[in-house]
This record gives sequence, C-alpha cells and structure tokens, in this order.
Amino acid sequence: MFDARLGGSAFNVAVGLARLGRPVGLLTGVSRDFPGERIVEALGAEGIETRFLKRTDAPTTLALVSTGEEGLPAYAFHGAGAADRQGERPDLPGPAGFEALVFGCFSILTRPTGDSFLDLARADRARGVGD
Repeated sequence: MFDARLGGSAFNVAVGLARLGRPVGLLTGVSRDFPGERIVEALGAEGIETRFLKRTDAPTTLALVSTGEEGLPAYAFHGAGAADRQGERPDLPGPAGFEALVFGCFSILTRPTGDSFLDLARADRARGVGD
C-alpha cells in the first residue's frame, strides 16, 4: 500500500518559513502532471510565491520510502528526466531582491539544475549576501 505525501527538502523549508510568517518563494521545476498540480496547489495554500516555478511536461520525481524492521528508512528515487532536474541558468532569476537562498539537497546533485544553482549562488555571493 502506498501513501502519497508532498515534500522534498526545498519544499519543506519553504513551507516552514511560510508558516513562520516569512515571505518565501520556491524556485524549481514543477511538472504539469497531477502530482505537479498538487504541489502548486499546496504552495499556494501555504502562501508561498510560485512565480519562480518552471512548469514543464517532464514528470514529477517520485521518492519512495520504506521502513525496515529496525525502523530505519530506505529510499528509492525515480526522477530521470523529471521536472525538478530541468533547471537551466536562463530559467533562474538574478539574485537581486532575495534576502537568502536555500538550495535543496537532491537538486544540487543533478545536472543541469545543480550547475545552474551553483551559478546563482556565485552571483549572490558576488553581491555580498552571505558575507
């Protein structure tokens, strides 16, 4: 039996910040498939800015979690060609106007998104954020 949950590190941080009353947006690729639509709806319900989302027909990454007999989680990710792995540098805004940037752990490991986020972080660093 499967139980679907929305999540991912960047999504979870954005939700947490929004619930603390901070203005927050999410910058990622999101599919137009039904899981992607659920993500966009959840972001809106939490008051998270969605104008930085790159909507695409690529599928939504699925992460499966199972708990073994000792209670330890085991993960399986299905995300080849997924929307969150499609972030190209031209899709990303410049760093001006942001108080802080937070990068999700999985997205920085995939290309081209990881390279694009690295370029954005370098541009942000160049303007003095994080010093």
